[in-house]
Amino acid sequence: MSHPELFCPEFALLLGALLSFACAAIGTKARTAWLVSLAAAIITVGTSALALPYQGHPFATDIYAVDSFSQVLKLGISLALAFAIAISQRQDSTRASARTEVHFFFYLSALGMMMLVSATELLTLYIALELSAYGLYILAALHRRERLGSEAAAKYILFGAAASAISLYGISLIYGAAQTTYIPAIAASGGSPLLIAGVVLTLAGVLYKLAAFPVHSWAPDTYQGAPHEASTFLATASKVAAVGLLLRVLSMAGGNTEHLRTMLIVVAILSMSVGNLSALFQKDFKRLLGFSAVAHAGYLLLGLLSFSKLGAAAAIFYVLTYVPIVVCAFLVVAAVSHNGANPSIASLAGLYKRSPFLGLVLLVAMFGLAGIPPTPGLAGKWFLFSAVIDAGHLWLVLVAAVNATISLYYYLLVVKAAYLDPPGEYPDIKLSPTYSITAFVSVALVVFMGFYPAPIWSMASSAAAVLF
Repeated sequence: MSHPELFCPEFALLLGALLSFACAAIGTKARTAWLVSLAAAIITVGTSALALPYQGHPFATDIYAVDSFSQVLKLGISLALAFAIAISQRQDSTRASARTEVHFFFYLSALGMMMLVSATELLTLYIALELSAYGLYILAALHRRERLGSEAAAKYILFGAAASAISLYGISLIYGAAQTTYIPAIAASGGSPLLIAGVVLTLAGVLYKLAAFPVHSWAPDTYQGAPHEASTFLATASKVAAVGLLLRVLSMAGGNTEHLRTMLIVVAILSMSVGNLSALFQKDFKRLLGFSAVAHAGYLLLGLLSFSKLGAAAAIFYVLTYVPIVVCAFLVVAAVSHNGANPSIASLAGLYKRSPFLGLVLLVAMFGLAGIPPTPGLAGKWFLFSAVIDAGHLWLVLVAAVNATISLYYYLLVVKAAYLDPPGEYPDIKLSPTYSITAFVSVALVVFMGFYPAPIWSMASSAAAVLF
């Protein structure tokens, strides 16, 4: 028996997609299309929040699950969508011919991500993975400087195509080993060597979305070359979806996880190290955030390699708190940007004098990414490290702590530029009402989750309990 009401968040996204498409089709002004898309995104956030308690199967059993796990991640995806669309008010980094159509691709990609975190069958999961990627491929190419956008999209698509092909081959091996495409049945099939090989290959597509080593090098280039609002969405929503996908894929391994754990340990260490060391030498602020995302992918993997409820809850908590922190950083990027140009770290000089509130937003973002209290970055790393210690890998926590210390240097370099360097010839910045509200909401979320992480941790624990 079908229960279509369980599909409420997806229906809200479909409505937003149709409205955005209609605005583009009838040729409305870019601002009107933006207002319609923003209203639909806010409705999607509300619908996702109301749908948190929903449980069941909207279509067929074991194909598409609505549970605490999927609903919590859908809320994170809808929040990332709303923030990205709010930041797209200016659109000065997006080519003029695409400013009305761009929101449709946000919705298309977000719909694929929501389907991705609910999919419990391999073919459904793969189709949702591709649907979530197509919109992002187009968004990455829409920078007003066509050469920059084309390069960003080309690298993103090439990496995506390769990762998708490898994942599809892995899915074929999983089916050959388990004789089923249903994830719960695969997890109960025993974890044969062929199945584990299939899971490892399938992880290629997942690690690509997470921007983890060795499929990470697209991230700094795409962050740098995509329009600011597209980079915001890519840096937030895709990470939430990637964590959901990663947990679903890893759950197929059953009890045979030793080889997978070893692989994840290597990937986590290399992601943290490569991301942090590369970020030390960056001058472009968006490129720095790209390498920072690679490092944070390594931190996220620390929770997942424990194959426990605590580790899964830590990863979910971390990615949910990561969303508003990164939004703060990209809001500064969009506000400081002049005629769509990417801001350098030098262009942040004297930001606290040019716009005191924007300087505070940047400070919150950098402290959050570095894990400095009172932001939830500290609690997130604490939960991740606790899961690793619980799994008996204390040495791995020491490696992560060294990497976190390295990251302090380049995050504080950004803070130094904003608070200690003179503004020079850089002009004062006046925030629009939309940017002010978006900044206030994102900062409030970061501070609230930093001082009172219990509600988010409770949601993350409930989500993890579904899988463990």
